[in-house]
Amino acid sequence: MFIGLILLILVAYLLINGDPRVSLPQKSSAEEKLKERYINGEIDEETYVRMKSVIHGK
Repeated sequence: MFIGLILLILVAYLLINGDPRVSLPQKSSAEEKLKERYINGEIDEETYVRMKSVIHGK
């Protein structure tokens, strides 16, 4: 019974705070991906500016 309670508390703690041993990859935002495409020469400046304004809702 006591061990079950300890395990329950441990699971609740890990769900709330996350497990520091688990490293999830960071997701890139749409603007970061757009910048990468521009830097890599996949899109031109005009397209970059137009798509950036769409991302920001302008």
